[in-house]
Amino acid sequence: MANFNINDTLLKDLIHINQYTLPESDLIFIGVRGAISTTPNDQSFKKAQTLNLMDLNYINPRCTILQWAIKTNQLASFPASTVPHISSIKAALVHEGLGANSLFTGMYNDYRKGWHKAGTATGHEAFRQNAIRPIRRSADDLDYDKDDRIEYSNPQDNMHCGWFQSLDSTSYSSAGCQVIMGYPKCGRPGREKNIGPWAVFHKNAYNIPQNSFPYLLFTGTEVFQLASGNTPKTFKLRFGSKGLLVSVLQEALKTKSYYEGNIDGDFGERTMRALVNFQLKVFGKDGADGIAGPLTAEELKINLKYKKI
Repeated sequence: MANFNINDTLLKDLIHINQYTLPESDLIFIGVRGAISTTPNDQSFKKAQTLNLMDLNYINPRCTILQWAIKTNQLASFPASTVPHISSIKAALVHEGLGANSLFTGMYNDYRKGWHKAGTATGHEAFRQNAIRPIRRSADDLDYDKDDRIEYSNPQDNMHCGWFQSLDSTSYSSAGCQVIMGYPKCGRPGREKNIGPWAVFHKNAYNIPQNSFPYLLFTGTEVFQLASGNTPKTFKLRFGSKGLLVSVLQEALKTKSYYEGNIDGDFGERTMRALVNFQLKVFGKDGADGIAGPLTAEELKINLKYKKI
C-alpha cells in the first residue's frame, strides 16, 4: 500500500501546477479521491497528514476531505467519499444515469453554509454547492470512467454528513455529494447532536465567520506522484484554472475552431466543452479527460513547461 504525506508546501505546489487562484479564506476544503488517512479517527490539525492510496469500489468510503487552515498552515483530515455509493449508481442505471453522478476533479469556489435536504427529517447544516459544474453520469456500468457522458449542471450535490461510522462501512449516503464520516444533528429520533468526524468538520467551519469555502478536488494518484517526485512536473489546466496559460489554451482551441467564447483566462464550462471536444477528436474517448496536460499541449502546440513560483 503506497502512502504519502500531504502538507502546506505540497498543496501550494498543486495550486501552482493547476493554476488555481484562491479567494481570501481562512479555511479551504481539499478532496483527495482514492486515498484514506492512516489515522482516520484523529481530526486534529497538524503540519502534515499521511494518506494511503486506495482503489475506488463505490461500496466503502475510500477518500479523504481535508480542512486547510491557511493562517497556521495546518491540515485536519476526515474520512470521506467523493463518489456516489453503488446503490445510487444501480438505481440511476434504469434512468440512463440520472440520479447519480461523479464530480470532475477541479476547483469549485462556492461551497456555502446552508442545509442539506432542508425540510426533511434527515436535513442538517452542511455546505451547498451553488454553481454549474462538470459531472459524469454512467448509463452502462457501476463506475465512472471516460466512456461515461459529461454534463454541465448543478444537481444539488452538497458537502454533508455521510451517515457512516468507519472506513469498513459498506454504505454511505451519497448519489454524488461529497460526504464525511459521522452522523448529523437532524430531526430523526436520537439525533440531537453531530457525531464523529463530521462533528469536528462542522464545528471547525461553522465556528468561524467565513460563509463560503473553496473546494479543490484531486485524485490520490496525482497527489502521490507529486509527493513522491516520480514524474516530472508540468502545468495542468482544468476546471477552475485561471490566468495567462488558460488564455493561451483558449486561443489555441479557438484557432482550431473549438472554442467560441471570449479569451478571459477563466477555465469554466465553455473552455471545458471545447477542450473535451478537441480531445475526443484527437485522442478518442480514452484521452478525453478535460485536463490540458503534456500530450494535449503538444497537439495544441502550447507550452505548459513547469516554472517555479
